[in-house]
Amino acid sequence: MMKNAILSVILLATCVTSFGQSRNISLNGVVVGGENNDVLPFATVSVTNNANQLIDGGITDENGIFQLSVPPNTYSISVEYIGFETLTINAKPYANSVDLGSLQLTYSIESLEGIDVIGESAEVEIRLDKRVYNVAKNNITKGGTVSDVLENVPSVSVDIDGEIELRGNTNVRILVDGKPSGLVGLGGVDALTRLPAESIEKVEVITSPSARYQAEGATGIINIILAKQFLKGLNGVFTASGGRNDSYVGTANMNYRKGKVNFFTNSGYRDQTNNGNALQDNNYNSQVESIKRYVEERTFDRRREGYNVNLGIEYKASEKSTLTLSYLTTDRDGTDLTINQQSQIRIDDSVVRTVRNENEVDVEKNNQLSLDFEHKFNTKGHKITATLQTEESDETEISSIESFFEDGTTPADLSEVNTTIETQEQKLAQVDYILPINKNTQFEAGYRGTGRNQFTDFKIEIEDNAGLVSIDENLSNTLDYQQEVHAIYTQFGKKINSFSFLVGLRVENTSIYVEQLKSDSPLNDDNYTDPFPTVNLGWEISPKASVTLGYNRRISRPGSWSLNPFQSRSSKTSYFQGNPELNPSYSNGFDLGYLKQFKKVTLNTSIYYRKTTDAVNRVAIVTDETVLVNGIETPVIRRLPINLGTEDQYGVEFNTSLRLVKGMRTNASVNFYKSIEKGSYQGVRYDSDNASWSGNFSNSYRLPFSIQSQFSLRYRGPNDSAFGKSKGFLYTDLALSKDILNEDATLNFRFSDLFNTGKYDYQTTTSLAVTNGIYQRREPTYTLTFTYRFRQEKNRQRRGSNSYNQGGYGQFEL
Repeated sequence: MMKNAILSVILLATCVTSFGQSRNISLNGVVVGGENNDVLPFATVSVTNNANQLIDGGITDENGIFQLSVPPNTYSISVEYIGFETLTINAKPYANSVDLGSLQLTYSIESLEGIDVIGESAEVEIRLDKRVYNVAKNNITKGGTVSDVLENVPSVSVDIDGEIELRGNTNVRILVDGKPSGLVGLGGVDALTRLPAESIEKVEVITSPSARYQAEGATGIINIILAKQFLKGLNGVFTASGGRNDSYVGTANMNYRKGKVNFFTNSGYRDQTNNGNALQDNNYNSQVESIKRYVEERTFDRRREGYNVNLGIEYKASEKSTLTLSYLTTDRDGTDLTINQQSQIRIDDSVVRTVRNENEVDVEKNNQLSLDFEHKFNTKGHKITATLQTEESDETEISSIESFFEDGTTPADLSEVNTTIETQEQKLAQVDYILPINKNTQFEAGYRGTGRNQFTDFKIEIEDNAGLVSIDENLSNTLDYQQEVHAIYTQFGKKINSFSFLVGLRVENTSIYVEQLKSDSPLNDDNYTDPFPTVNLGWEISPKASVTLGYNRRISRPGSWSLNPFQSRSSKTSYFQGNPELNPSYSNGFDLGYLKQFKKVTLNTSIYYRKTTDAVNRVAIVTDETVLVNGIETPVIRRLPINLGTEDQYGVEFNTSLRLVKGMRTNASVNFYKSIEKGSYQGVRYDSDNASWSGNFSNSYRLPFSIQSQFSLRYRGPNDSAFGKSKGFLYTDLALSKDILNEDATLNFRFSDLFNTGKYDYQTTTSLAVTNGIYQRREPTYTLTFTYRFRQEKNRQRRGSNSYNQGGYGQFEL
């Protein structure tokens, strides 16, 4: 019996010893850095033993928190983050779980040199689910507008109609501070010119959104983060710019922080003129008996004058609760002068030349009020955020059109005046709740409701040869557009050792109503509810290498411009017209990404596939209409959006950030993609198979005499579809900057489209004609910008974090 007892004790001791030896301990903490000890998301944390062997490692989440599991032993711990010195905790024994608290990083000497003119983080931050571009550092966009900023972001481009594209697709959602805003609309570049470039701090390109984000935008989301100051006391940044065509810009970004209250403003004034040109050569076939060609050569002179004022107050009610109230107003006057020189080449080779002048005056006002609330239940990420936003805008466009023969005095056509009055209201209510169940598990849920009412009054007045003015009742009309979207979502994420997953479901209900007041019934009256599942998986191969796989279902709803059946009036022989019968398109996408961090190089590559049903495309068709041009009946071409059919898009994208040489930084991006479209319209097949690519290269280098240079190349590859084709083109920018006045001020000189190559060369084909065209939205420009800072150090102006991030944008925020 005693023998059995001794054996039992020995066995028990052995089991306890074995258990103790296999027991792991937890090393956790939070990584912070910068002047305000801001959290540093996606910092690399490594644990090594006395033999310098890597035992465990990982990256911090969006809140800068990390947790590592290791056996009890003696370890050294190192923390790395781009732009900061590596922090090393010397070897010491760890027998039990330890909370290391806040690990503070300091700026590296190298990061305080070179291009880091404003801000403390890297120019490009490559993360698991997105890329963050700190555009405040980009000298190429100084003195420009928001559209200039986006055109210089890799993977982003602008098509011939001025719509923003992401990975070669216009179905992208643009947000401001994580919220929709009439300041940028859904993609039009003209709307993006309302704000100066200096008002933007960062641009986030999100290609694999989780369920937290609204499902709008097939290819992803572009989030514009406005610049805000949070330093103590009174601080400010002022800029003044002047450039070609008598263009001037002035901005002020200021804040005053004392105690629990922070006042901030981001305001500006601009008076800018951009010139452009276009050529359209219609070559008719034998079905048109009267004319061979119809050539239109246009020149554009666009002037925009206006101001924007953004005022806000942030009140920290307690250590856990913050309330922010902000008001944004913009007021803009615009004038567009278009001179269209038209040449009609007849069958007998005689030529009749006319000039069509269009003078447009545009007045627009916009007011937006936002209230944001955030309450943190603890320091571990448990929080709730809420947003209320209302916005009103009014726009009036008055366009007068006159046509003359070559002598400039004899009228070639009746004069007309087009008046468009548009009013719009938008509402937003949003609540997001985040509950970390433990350090490796997180639950989220939320609601988002948006409403938009838009009323458009379009009137065409014709003046006859006798000077009598009458309204064209066939073309004049009013449009009432209403849309509401209500959404709820939930998602659950967990990290198991080196594997992470985040699964979510978003359900959105959409009601849309479109009425043309002269019609007996609504043009579009629909209500539908759709589920949008998302799955994101991650695998940390090592502390500096990760693989991600994402799936999401998304929607692209037609906007008011695409539904509006009013005709454009810039040309008599061709016009664009919206299609009120458009349906939403749906897409299912997969994105496989790989992230690898070397000592001075960061590489991010992804392979993606997306299939879209009811894909929207634009067709050019010959109508039954004809117009008299110089006494000759001329066919009219109509361009409109349609639900063509299906689209399959494949692509591979490479992004890299390099700092191989001291004082030089290089960022490069290239996107290869293929699009296969299948569908028909009015009995005509429009199948196409198109492969193309685009690239972006930017290099910054410190020259003698402390002059900072920045060189940028953007290339858009050729495209070929069933509707036509276009050639590739290259766009080149150059900027030089130098600090003066004890580094309190900076002079910046930039050239845009240095070699005058930013021209869109295209060809479209219809049953009656082949059209060759060249379009240049903006001719080359140059700008000189002066920036002055007070009561802040050059490299530490802005916080590294953003209080408007709706709980963070990390893919695996656990």
